[in-house]
Amino acid sequence: MAPGSPPRWGGQAPDRVVGIHVKGLLTFPSGDPAEFEGLTGPEQERLARLENFQQDKMGFNAIQSTRPQTLSYGLHDSPVGQLAWISEKFKEWTDAAAELPEDAVGRDRLLTNISVYWFSGTAGSSANLYYEAGHDASAWAPKARGTVPTGVAVAVSTDIAIRRFAERDHNIT
Repeated sequence: MAPGSPPRWGGQAPDRVVGIHVKGLLTFPSGDPAEFEGLTGPEQERLARLENFQQDKMGFNAIQSTRPQTLSYGLHDSPVGQLAWISEKFKEWTDAAAELPEDAVGRDRLLTNISVYWFSGTAGSSANLYYEAGHDASAWAPKARGTVPTGVAVAVSTDIAIRRFAERDHNIT
């Protein structure tokens, strides 16, 4: 979980946060073999997607966590570069089997997302979050279980969260 990610906001001021709702939640096993006992079929599928997610995102994470400025200049200087970068991510992260990115995500939605990054010039700041998380040892340190009620929107075919892992760390409601 990256620093500042939504469920952690509740940990900063739980007495002032009524609830949290996130779309998707990264949950990782603790390493205790007992956590894997009795995983249901759907949970095993999610675990497999989590493993693929981690492998597929290694290049993305490596670039953004080590060279965000280099990436930033390339994306900010070239609308075609920005288009290619985000189109590829949308396709791979929503429907890797789609022939074209707009087959995975509607063209208007795709272009709207890309336009927000392009016109606001935020490619660099969005990449920098990965750099900060990758260089902050406390970001991945164990934290107390969240007490703020947390809701999670789940995409049945693509979600990678496993509820028992999420409940270990958050007050999932």
